[in-house]
Amino acid sequence: MGAQERLSTISRHVQTEAKKETFRERLHYKYFLPIQTRWSDNDQYGHINNSIYYHYFDTVINEYLIKNCGLEPNKAGKPIGLVVSSSANFYAPASYPNIIHAGLCISKVGKSSVTYRVGLFENEQPLASVVGGFTHVFVDPINRRPIKGLPETVLKGLDAIKE
Repeated sequence: MGAQERLSTISRHVQTEAKKETFRERLHYKYFLPIQTRWSDNDQYGHINNSIYYHYFDTVINEYLIKNCGLEPNKAGKPIGLVVSSSANFYAPASYPNIIHAGLCISKVGKSSVTYRVGLFENEQPLASVVGGFTHVFVDPINRRPIKGLPETVLKGLDAIKE
């Protein structure tokens, strides 16, 4: 492949990526939870370590499920959500001592699964520093097999923040 072909390929890739929806704007999220960053969240480069963002995802998702969907994580016999997929796209660094506003919406509900999208906004920034999320499969806590269908209370809560 010659230099001109490589340049053309790169140009097409950049144009394609620029057209993709990144879900960085606050309007894409229906529920917000402020999270105080901690000094220990920062890494040696002075910004939040990439692994910590997954803690923030987990916090906003589970806080919403407990408060709005009837999730009772410590109650025996209740279905539990197992993370089967997770992702994050990093756009800008965030750091302590700022507040992260974790925006949440539901992008897909299956028979026993839920896909969440999370946008993490530093302070009052209009664009998310990080966009990502999880997919939970809800399973029986004993046999770890997917449940037959999500409970009505869960579906009602999820519906309130569906995109």
